[in-house]
Amino acid sequence: MEPQRPAEPTRLGPYRIIGTLDAGGQADDARRRIARDDRTGRTAVLMLPHETLADDPGYRVRFRSEGENSRRLTGGWAAPVIDVAGPDADLPWVAYACFPALPLPAALAAYNGPLPEPTVRALGAVLAHALANWHAGGLVHAGVSPQATLLMADGPRLTGYGLVRAAGLNGPGRGASFGVDAFTLPPEQRAGERPSPAGDVYALGAMLCYAATGRRDVAEGTRVALPEGLRELLAVCLAQDPGQRPQPGTVARELRAASAPEAVGRLPDAVAMALARQAAAYPAQAPMAAQAHPEEAAATPPPGRSRRAVVIGGLSGAVGLALGAGGVAGWRAVGEGTGSQETSARRGIAPAPLWRHDLGSEPQQTPLLWRGKTVLIWTTDSVSALNLRTGKKIWSRDKLYPMSSLTLLGNGTFVSPDTSAFSVVSLATGRIKGVERRYDGVEGPAIYQFLGADKGICWFLTRKYANGGTGTEDHSVVCYDSARRKETWRAPLPAPYQGDGDTTALLLSTMLLLPSQGDDEDASSYLALDRRSGRKLWTRKFAGMKDESAKQRLVAPGDLLVSCDEHMLRGFHVVGGKERWRVATKGRVSGTPTAHGQAVYATDSRATTYAVDVRSGSTRWRRRSAAPLESSWTRAETAVSHSGATVFQVTDSEIEALDAADGSLRWRSALAGKGQQSAAPGQVVGVAPGIVLVLNGTILYALPVD
Repeated sequence: MEPQRPAEPTRLGPYRIIGTLDAGGQADDARRRIARDDRTGRTAVLMLPHETLADDPGYRVRFRSEGENSRRLTGGWAAPVIDVAGPDADLPWVAYACFPALPLPAALAAYNGPLPEPTVRALGAVLAHALANWHAGGLVHAGVSPQATLLMADGPRLTGYGLVRAAGLNGPGRGASFGVDAFTLPPEQRAGERPSPAGDVYALGAMLCYAATGRRDVAEGTRVALPEGLRELLAVCLAQDPGQRPQPGTVARELRAASAPEAVGRLPDAVAMALARQAAAYPAQAPMAAQAHPEEAAATPPPGRSRRAVVIGGLSGAVGLALGAGGVAGWRAVGEGTGSQETSARRGIAPAPLWRHDLGSEPQQTPLLWRGKTVLIWTTDSVSALNLRTGKKIWSRDKLYPMSSLTLLGNGTFVSPDTSAFSVVSLATGRIKGVERRYDGVEGPAIYQFLGADKGICWFLTRKYANGGTGTEDHSVVCYDSARRKETWRAPLPAPYQGDGDTTALLLSTMLLLPSQGDDEDASSYLALDRRSGRKLWTRKFAGMKDESAKQRLVAPGDLLVSCDEHMLRGFHVVGGKERWRVATKGRVSGTPTAHGQAVYATDSRATTYAVDVRSGSTRWRRRSAAPLESSWTRAETAVSHSGATVFQVTDSEIEALDAADGSLRWRSALAGKGQQSAAPGQVVGVAPGIVLVLNGTILYALPVD
């Protein structure tokens, strides 16, 4: 380990720099230092800006911003973030709970050459699997490089999130950027394009080339020097055309498939011993007495110590003995090992919001989410679209004047209904693409409710008065093609199914189900229409299903219609009408249940959440909150994360995130509202890959999840 240059700070916030991780003291993307946290005595890894860009104000802002964003990376192969420098710090930095660890160049130096092929395969499979998960959550790493890859005894960790974005602004002709490992930079990004998932695959391929050859380039000579088993796969990863590169999940499978079933990627003895020597050289120490440091106020307040951090801090002095006795440290080569699943937050403590947006006025309906990218919001003042990942406003219009709920059409547009017409509006720009005026209620029928939409086709209810507005109403269901701006079909709506604009229709793959609107005390019925033709398929009564519970029904896998009635969850076969199962609840299920996979989740008025198997009706688990619902009118809403791993239970005082596998508590949250909502916990109003949206009054929050 080389001593620090005098010009470099020896203290950053609560951290004292005690060594360097950079091989030969140099790094192409950012500087990584070994530091000790005076508050805990732990040894950590600090990432600092590249020295050539440390004085650039724009770069410092972007570097810190990407450090904050790196908290969003989930899974065991992302380096856990402990702290990020505050916005007023002279030099930005990010602190990781990764020690002992060697950047890939330092590991090659310790081994005195390229790593063995099994180790490279294990490294690539693990990181490709991690990239696949992050891409599925809408995140692009944009910083994969040898220096950003830390080798640890239990597997690799990636630092450097967003370094490509931090090092250069988007724009044509950017060329090579300082602070970026040049040979890992994809050709399209050298030309000024934005980082993309395909760019991560290129960078991964370049990094694996380096690990297998020791050469910091991807030229033909380097590719020829690759082990034969890696040559073809890495060549595809390094394709000039981003569209020709494989998906990271495919890369992980290829790396696993070429290995023998029992093969385990291993750290060579020399690398394992280097980790042991590092741990012995920088052991944890007792925390120093609390004292004020010039930059400490700029640091993010430290979260509670995680179990993983305690283990690292407590065992770092003994790692040398453990690794020395074992000789090698094994990694799972499958790329799907758990790694360290702990985060820097304690179990039970909610994650920090990714962003917070004040809508400015009362929302008129639940925000609508489009493909995990856009949030559509209608308030008393305007209709707006936000970027789901950043919370930034894309556009806002105050002249749409919708008279009823907006409806997503499923093709990048939405419907904004007016009194005598409806507009089809672009989600990307907020511009009106077309106006339909034939349903004006004068010359033609009037629309009184939109039922749903899919791929540009929407269904709505109309009525037309006979004799100039007096006499019998003519009710119909209309299927409308928004792209062709024409009706596909129109079907009469029988009297029992005619409502007042409060119909909760269910949209299945082949049919549209409309509930009865009568007052039958014994049963509720449904009218089924063919989605494509409007042909009546059947009408059927469901015994024990009350009309007033229509808003609390959903269709679950296996053609199951699930209903909540008083103190009972019931599952009916949609087509046959036969009751398949029932589950008694302690309290009244007043909110709408939700389904994911083969489970239905519902919360009752006693704040007990139930997980019910849709096939058998058996209760997988139930959990009663410590903060029960005290108000009889409170709706016990339930939601499930996009991945299905987390169930959200809303009580009078908080939102609880439960593990979908067993109902155990993950965290609690009560986000601050505004005005009359300041004491309320908020409501879960949407989920997307890696994100849950919570609305409290006029404040919308995005929280990381799973």
